[in-house]
Amino acid sequence: MEASLTRPDGCKLFYTIDDYTDPWREPETVLFVHGLAESGEAWRAWMPHFAGHYRCVRVDLRGFGRSTPMPAEYVWTMQALIDDLAALIAHLGGRRVHLIGAKSGGSMALKLAADHPELIKTLVGVTPPLVGAAGVPEWIKHIDQHGVHDWAKTTMQGRLGSKVSQAEVDWWVNNIQSKTALSTMQGYLRWVPSLDIRADVEKITAPTLIFTTTGSGLRTVDSVKAWQPRIKNSKLIVLEGDAWHAAGAYPDRCAEASLEFIRGQK
Repeated sequence: MEASLTRPDGCKLFYTIDDYTDPWREPETVLFVHGLAESGEAWRAWMPHFAGHYRCVRVDLRGFGRSTPMPAEYVWTMQALIDDLAALIAHLGGRRVHLIGAKSGGSMALKLAADHPELIKTLVGVTPPLVGAAGVPEWIKHIDQHGVHDWAKTTMQGRLGSKVSQAEVDWWVNNIQSKTALSTMQGYLRWVPSLDIRADVEKITAPTLIFTTTGSGLRTVDSVKAWQPRIKNSKLIVLEGDAWHAAGAYPDRCAEASLEFIRGQK
């Protein structure tokens, strides 16, 4: 099922529902939040694991995928992004959801769980940063000069790791990342360096699972271990691998562990 939710500023949030649960029961909802230059399609490989057990909602964040592109001058804020997600949860029926986010979508998931504990049943963050990444000015310059497609092609190897096939790299570049509007990327990347949710993680009360990888080029395992225990009811899984987009590079491992974690909560 495909649908959209119109926000007060006119932005249409596109989302997809995958639900192959028994039609005579009412399943719990899992909301999936993607990262930079992606869409709900980034969670495609997770659906065979989840959609037979839960109502899976894959949102395209404002500006991305099939949601309304944002103009380059749009002023991005974390508050607007989590307000969108909270409104979508209300639109879906208002019951608490299992929330899964990857990369900067993971940052949004952590912030939403901190600010709206009443909306979140469990939380999974796959390689979520607490602060904005370094190197963003170089990304902006590259995109301005060469476009989103070339930027995606140039950065995809680090995102998916050294073991990925060229066919997989091409699929992510051509079908997901290069679909992002240039204007969205220009505005979003200006906001990214200001990302800072370090003060928020201690407010999270939902049972939480965090993933990181041993060889990420963006952050070390020790840097994640420095903050993850500050989430009271949390667990860390360290995956062997050099991808910094673990949700995309290792979807089966991440999905299976996430499903086991969610089912293990009372």
